[in-house]
Amino acid sequence: MLNTRMGKRFLLFGVVVMSVTSTSAALAQAVVFLECTYFNGRVERIKIDPKAKTADHLNGGTFGLEVSERFYTLTTEFDFGASGGGVVDIETKIDRRSQQLTSRIAGRTTSGFFTKYPLGGMCSEDQPWRGTAF
Repeated sequence: MLNTRMGKRFLLFGVVVMSVTSTSAALAQAVVFLECTYFNGRVERIKIDPKAKTADHLNGGTFGLEVSERFYTLTTEFDFGASGGGVVDIETKIDRRSQQLTSRIAGRTTSGFFTKYPLGGMCSEDQPWRGTAF
């Protein structure tokens, strides 16, 4: 009876360790380079660094980053300035499995110029950018 009880404890301990390990490994991966094509034709090249919790666009701009088991979530604020749109929060989510992208204005829309409808696209793996050392 004692061996059966001890075996169940080891099995439970193993399951707990395995579940924590898979999540930690997914969150602590290396830098990822993506080329994302929006459905309107725009192409963005993105560098995602989960350790630094930042994402950079090749054309300029740094975003805050949250990494989960399923998504990369990039957030930033953008000032449309003279166009009258003001400052808005933009959220971009990239599904890590399907590499489908959704970008939307998440908040602070003070004028009626912008809708909160998402803009979608697809991403694919990209080569490291020139001058990037890892």
